[in-house]
Amino acid sequence: MKVNQATSDFLINSNRWFRASLAKTIMTMKMKFTLKRTLMVLVLLGIQLSTKAQAITADDVLKTWDNVTRMVVESAKLMPAEHFDYSPGDPLRSFADQINHTTRSNIGFAASVKAGQPNFPVDPRNPPKDKEGVIDLLEKSFQHFRSGLEKLSTEDLSETVPWGRRGSQKQITRLKAILIVTSHLQREHGKTMIYLREKGVAPAPAGSWVF
Repeated sequence: MKVNQATSDFLINSNRWFRASLAKTIMTMKMKFTLKRTLMVLVLLGIQLSTKAQAITADDVLKTWDNVTRMVVESAKLMPAEHFDYSPGDPLRSFADQINHTTRSNIGFAASVKAGQPNFPVDPRNPPKDKEGVIDLLEKSFQHFRSGLEKLSTEDLSETVPWGRRGSQKQITRLKAILIVTSHLQREHGKTMIYLREKGVAPAPAGSWVF
């Protein structure tokens, strides 16, 4: 069958239009795919940056330690000296021994934050019983723990350290160890508050994590 010139031109133009339209469609699809992929990358990057921004930093840890230190030390100082031998009853500790327990814990836990050995004498078998001696050792124990915290970078918080009693230790992150220590301090402070309230003394303002 013969095709006249008009029909031939129409077929040629139609073919050109089809090819151009197909190329345009493919280009549009590629652009949409590239845009979608770019958006996905930006979303993932945003999530990653947000996660990093919300992570606990070494500076957060130091600020929190100072907060908790003030809470515990200032509360202990508020108890009158004549009540340092007070105990709510057997088998509970005296107030002096309650504070000494916190002191011993700070020193023992300090290994998890690179604090090393304390540079002050400690006699676990013969702890001080008078207010001046108890408070002095308590303050030194907090300073000792802080000396280790000052050496830490934010990256150090994710390192693993041994934790637990000898023979049953396990590896946990240094940050988790610090969280356990601050939790222990707050729990023991709760007990200290009972001693203070029993003697009509209001404890110092509460201290906790700050970001």
